[in-house]
Amino acid sequence: MSTRGKQSLAFVVNDINFFFSHRINLAEKLSEKFEIYVFSDTLKISNSKLLKNSSIKYVHIKARRSKNKLINILSTIRYIINLIYLLKLNKVDNVFYITLESSILGAIASKFLNNKNYFVISGAYVLRQSKNLRSIVVRIFSLFKSSKNKFIFQNNKDQKFFEEILGKKHFSFVIKGNGINLNTINFNSIKSFKRIKFIFASDLFYSKGVGEYYDAAVALKNANINADFYMAGKYKKNHAFSIKESLYNKILKSDAIEYLGAWDQNTFLNNINDYHVFVLPSFGEGMPLAVLEAMASGRALICSKVPGCNECIQEGLNGYFCEALSTKSLIQAINKIMNNQKGISDMGAYSRKIIEKEFELNLIYKKYLDVIYL
Repeated sequence: MSTRGKQSLAFVVNDINFFFSHRINLAEKLSEKFEIYVFSDTLKISNSKLLKNSSIKYVHIKARRSKNKLINILSTIRYIINLIYLLKLNKVDNVFYITLESSILGAIASKFLNNKNYFVISGAYVLRQSKNLRSIVVRIFSLFKSSKNKFIFQNNKDQKFFEEILGKKHFSFVIKGNGINLNTINFNSIKSFKRIKFIFASDLFYSKGVGEYYDAAVALKNANINADFYMAGKYKKNHAFSIKESLYNKILKSDAIEYLGAWDQNTFLNNINDYHVFVLPSFGEGMPLAVLEAMASGRALICSKVPGCNECIQEGLNGYFCEALSTKSLIQAINKIMNNQKGISDMGAYSRKIIEKEFELNLIYKKYLDVIYL
């Protein structure tokens, strides 16, 4: 128990920038009830950002870096030992392990700790694709199973999938996202326009449907569609999920798509209202933050009908679904928008209503409290 009389709660996250983009608002809200710690590699971010909120304490833990398998094993062991030591040193009562990777390592660490552990699993689609990884996950979570451990999923399909591979005896809950702070997002209704502006904004990963969006834009531009296509996102050349460099070069030179470069979260929020339809033909998500923020700003949507994304669209009311991995299906969804241009403004307004009803920060915060106090 904290010396300040509050219970302590820690977020363990591999990427500190990911924490600031996806979890900071929830952490600040939880600081009303808990003493908050964040365990991550803090060398990757400025001290001014770390010191901005005095209610959150950041604890540096060296990230696992090496690509060499042997060294990576040693690095992983070192990381787990350090994590156990730091959690004990700071007397943390509750630990949130953020993402699947942190949750796997946290499950091992939890065997040597006496606190409550919450494995926040997002993007479980990678387990559907990899039998080897799925086998490792099942063994680890089964071997280190405890009544102190609870799973939190961001969509119903991921929870059901884990129940299928782990059994239903694990304690699991669904909390859709981390909460959208509507005070920080401007809602601007879509007014009259001459040409529809479609935008894709995400890291340039093939799993986000970058190739399908590019191919659809090229095909529709060649058909003289009365619309413009934009793309924003960082190209990470050596990342395992990045698109091929040849596709990236095509995007840079394309007449069908205007590439806007890499956008951070602030740039996204400052510019999203310049566009009408947000497009994410992803292969799978936990709960896509960019989609939720686009909804909060009042944009219509086109998303693939996959876990995570399928929680964001009510077909025909705030957008349309397409099938993942299908340029043809994406073109059909874009044509539906084109044939219903007068309805785009109403779709954007309906997106905002969904956020207010299901994803607003205070609603999500209360759901987290319910799980913690259970």
